[in-house]
Amino acid sequence: SDARARTRDIIHGVGNGWTVAKALLGHERTMIGDVFGTGSRARNQAAGNPAVELAHDYLGVRDGRIADPVLRDRVAQLTMDERCFALTTQRAADSVKAGHKPGPESSIFKIYGTELNQRRHELMLALRGPQCLGWEGAGFDERELTQTRDWLRSRGNTIEGGTSEIQLNIIAKHVLALPD
Repeated sequence: SDARARTRDIIHGVGNGWTVAKALLGHERTMIGDVFGTGSRARNQAAGNPAVELAHDYLGVRDGRIADPVLRDRVAQLTMDERCFALTTQRAADSVKAGHKPGPESSIFKIYGTELNQRRHELMLALRGPQCLGWEGAGFDERELTQTRDWLRSRGNTIEGGTSEIQLNIIAKHVLALPD
């Protein structure tokens, strides 16, 4: 109640700061989920599936398929999950372009997108095997070292834009209408 601002600096009227902040957070969460989940990455991935390419390079191919059946299933599941998520976030983006405000679904996108990103990096590490354990040194190529760092960085994505715990609380209250 003691906040002061010049009239020209007030956005969307006096007393509406929290409303503006929630809208900005909704956009931020959708963007984080989209970027780290798949979103633009999936749409721009004309070169093929990086997980399949890695599996071929590190595990080999047997009868035209990824040699390890467990990792083959994980690659297939991730590929399907990424495609489904890309379609879902595109539908939400189309809704925003049509003039609708992002709602609590932005929290769902943020949670799912960042957790999908973590699963992607964990799969990439599993495909590389012990070659993903390097931090530096001649025994590892630059892609392997970058993958290790990207995997570690993916942990921070669940904190940005509000932790997953905060997002789950938002979903519980505003989507599922659960009591406090």
